[in-house]
Amino acid sequence: MTHQSEYAGARILEVMHEAVRYNAAIFDLIKKAVPPGAQTILEFGAGDGAFIRKFAEEGVPVDGVEKDAGLRASLSSRHSRPVREDIRQVETESCDFIYTVNVLEHIPDLDAELSELRRVLRPDGKVFVFVPAFETLWTSLDDEVGHVRRFTRRSLGGALRRAGFTIRRIEHFDCLGFPASLAVRFLETVGMFRYQPDTVSFYDSRIFPISRGLDGVFRHILGKNLIAVVQKP
Repeated sequence: MTHQSEYAGARILEVMHEAVRYNAAIFDLIKKAVPPGAQTILEFGAGDGAFIRKFAEEGVPVDGVEKDAGLRASLSSRHSRPVREDIRQVETESCDFIYTVNVLEHIPDLDAELSELRRVLRPDGKVFVFVPAFETLWTSLDDEVGHVRRFTRRSLGGALRRAGFTIRRIEHFDCLGFPASLAVRFLETVGMFRYQPDTVSFYDSRIFPISRGLDGVFRHILGKNLIAVVQKP
């Protein structure tokens, strides 16, 4: 049985499966952010369940929140843990750790959703956030997947502080993705680029390993994305 997704960026979700090294690097960062002894983990904006499956392979159960009906139904059919439609359906102070990857940039009323994340988190619980950085890097991908913003360290940090979180760290990710995205933006203006599995695979295999190595030097300066780890006091 198949479930039709209403999410406009479903094509990009499929394309991004080619970014094997990229996704593995994000997953490694998520795991490192999990507090010791965490019992209840929640993915906010689970998408097609790529990271939930990675956790399942390691024997770690993860609950999900996914707004899109098609993605949610597909994930629920393959996943034994709860997958809810809305964060408001999650019990107050029921989670030790929440992670959200490429989700906050889709949300018009960001302050309200971040407040909900804080509500469902237990005291001293942590949240891992991964979002796109810099409006100047806006490309057709942002339009296709329905982004309403990209972030800077200041704007992301401000939103998280307004929600009542204590920031443990904010840093950039994928430094070479910055010039690469600028190049994509230029090529799109002359009709010479479109995100496809082969272009994503090429970047993932040839460029990203170098970029990730350089992130140790440039993570406080620039990158295509931002990572934040925050805690509920």
